[in-house]
Amino acid sequence: MMICASIGEKDFGKCRQLLSSFRFCELRGDLCCLSSKEVEEVLEENRNTIFTYRFTESDKNISLEQTLLAIEKGVWGVDLDLGVPSDYLSAVRKALAKHPATKLIISWHSDSMPEFGHLRKIAEDCKKKGADIVKVAPTAKTLEEASRVLRLYFSDEVERDRLIAFAQGEAGRWTRLACLGLGCPVSYASSGKATAEGQFNYEEMSRQANGIPYHIDDISQSGLFSRFCEKSSPSKKKRKTASVCIPCSKSIVQRALLAAAISNGQSVLRNFDSCQDIKSAIAFVRKCGCVVKSTRDGSSARGEKMLIVRSAGISKWKSFQTAEAGQSALLLRMLLPLCAYASSLRNHTAISSRITVTGDGSLTRRSLVSDIQSLKSAGVKCNGTTVPVTLSGASFRKAFTISGKDSSQTVTGLLMVLPMLRHDTLLTVEDASSIPYIDLTIKVLGAFGITLDYKREGRTLHFEIEGRQSYSPVDMFLESDWSGASNFLVGGAIASVVSKRLENHQDFTVKKMDSPSAQADERILEVLSRCGVDIKSEATDRNEFSPVSDFRYDTRRHNFQNLADINVEAKTLKAFSFDATDSPDLFPILTTLAVYCNGQSRINGLHRLQNKESNRAETILLEFSRMGYALHIEEDELVIDGNGGVAVCPEKRILCSSHNDHRIAMAVIICAMFRKHFNTEPGDVLLDDIDCIGKSFPTFVERLQINGQ
Repeated sequence: MMICASIGEKDFGKCRQLLSSFRFCELRGDLCCLSSKEVEEVLEENRNTIFTYRFTESDKNISLEQTLLAIEKGVWGVDLDLGVPSDYLSAVRKALAKHPATKLIISWHSDSMPEFGHLRKIAEDCKKKGADIVKVAPTAKTLEEASRVLRLYFSDEVERDRLIAFAQGEAGRWTRLACLGLGCPVSYASSGKATAEGQFNYEEMSRQANGIPYHIDDISQSGLFSRFCEKSSPSKKKRKTASVCIPCSKSIVQRALLAAAISNGQSVLRNFDSCQDIKSAIAFVRKCGCVVKSTRDGSSARGEKMLIVRSAGISKWKSFQTAEAGQSALLLRMLLPLCAYASSLRNHTAISSRITVTGDGSLTRRSLVSDIQSLKSAGVKCNGTTVPVTLSGASFRKAFTISGKDSSQTVTGLLMVLPMLRHDTLLTVEDASSIPYIDLTIKVLGAFGITLDYKREGRTLHFEIEGRQSYSPVDMFLESDWSGASNFLVGGAIASVVSKRLENHQDFTVKKMDSPSAQADERILEVLSRCGVDIKSEATDRNEFSPVSDFRYDTRRHNFQNLADINVEAKTLKAFSFDATDSPDLFPILTTLAVYCNGQSRINGLHRLQNKESNRAETILLEFSRMGYALHIEEDELVIDGNGGVAVCPEKRILCSSHNDHRIAMAVIICAMFRKHFNTEPGDVLLDDIDCIGKSFPTFVERLQINGQ
């Protein structure tokens, strides 16, 4: 794997300096406009160079002269266009015959992206022209187009280590990194001024390809999964099922925390565990004037952790002027209508009643255009298209319509506010997405005494919301998180396949999950079942978590009643199709599952991934391509050509990036742990950052190391 610094400076001295500064370079003769004598001199600085001259008819002669001169100098390679005249090509090939160490690159560039069949034919044509290395670099205008060119690495017509294939343009920028994980011998970066659209700066590209990151252990080093790769199988009497417990759902906790802050009284949230997003919600609730205390429940044998929230109700929220959402998009979108309502209760000056809602990290890059439009349709006075957003009160309308296409989170925020109004409300949500999360909101608010329901027509939801409702404090058991559990369930299924291959029959259990659940990501069980995974659900003793005899707190008791241990076991994994429109957070771990399946899997709903912690569609394509897997986009579908876990592995050291996205990081870790057990050549997979996992699952890595936690 080499990164080539492309040089296109017109200054002779600058060219000379750059050639001596980089280990491997491309000298763009057509852009530098040097004389032949100057070309000869600068090549003395570094012969580990590709010489490229994109010529027109008017400078054909100087182009040929300098190309032949570069060959005489013994450069690493020369790059010719596929359409070069036959006499030009003949002269170059004659010179190369005397200098066989210099490689001939035949390249094709275009300002548009053809269909895959045409790309494959172009690669064949370059090879027929005698190319030592084939280069195909069309321009992509969309993510789908960019993913198309990387499919060439899985075509029988070309050899991966003799193919340079990536997409130019900003939409194809990521492919310049991804191709290196698929066998590409050279990828290009700018030495300063970019010589092509979409180029990385050399330092940036080198850092992303050669950092010093977190090393992902093989399952043999995992306390949770190590037994699955042992060759001997224990007797059934001695065998103990590998298992893990999952922390509470941050989606439920954030909803419950705000509902508790609205209630007048003391709420108890049991089975509590924290993460960065939850900490942000706690910080806001405390800013409102609520008392929040984390403690252990001494009345149960387990001594489970619980959160106690004491509030005087939303009408007594302090007159704060800034609300911070941290990096939580859910918290941000719930706070917008809630803070608008709270500010409308204040009888102060315009300045003191104004509230600014802000956030950190990736949240600062998220577009809130559709959310702001929904709020204005509801009667909220607000300004901003990204954080910070300024709210100056609200006169909520009795009937309004909003779009739910981009997110259900703003719908959740409105559903928290509308029951408190002095009038009834007719709310219509068109093109609703993530409908299960709306159901989850209704379920959580129901625990606090709020009655909500809707009628559904396709993806249009009609709410008739009764006003003058009051939030009541509650003693609630918090469900474990199905989003977090999905990573371990997929890992357990893959581990089970490993154990069957070794005739060491093992299964895996995720303990004490609420099933059936209103959480959208419980549908991971549906996908695993389609893959041929045997799933067993066994009821568990929920009293271990919530003793009914405990009435120390003067609150109503509310339990999610369906706790079960979920056991998975598989002999092999077959391809699947799944619509993840309502479960977009499953996309990364479903991609991990798909690469270990046999056959082509399809995951629909890519449009839901653009406004996450990262552009998740792009990061999934990049990171799984880096690991050597075949995937591309077709319209709104991610298509993964699974090969039973077998990956292209040209490098002994593969550096992936989390892109500061917790779900990408977890999916890459689960994927990398099992690679060498599926006939993939040994190679270390490293991840540039795992701190981002703390956003939702701080103990994720820890739970991979210890069984039965």
